[in-house]
Amino acid sequence: MPRSAVSKILDPFPIVKRKDEAKYNGDHRTKLVILEIYDALAESIRSGHYPYQTRLDPPPADPRCCHLPL
Repeated sequence: MPRSAVSKILDPFPIVKRKDEAKYNGDHRTKLVILEIYDALAESIRSGHYPYQTRLDPPPADPRCCHLPL
């Protein structure tokens, strides 16, 4: 998915945007962070520097806890 599509997907959340802008001096922080993570993932793929280190805290669940693939 191109970055522009990710950005556009995040636009229809006006409540999140309004609260972010009130809290973060006019910045839509949620969208900015998601796009920063998207850029880091894309750079990791482009450069071949694996594995990508997540910024999520807590990190995603252990893959062994996931549903089995269909």
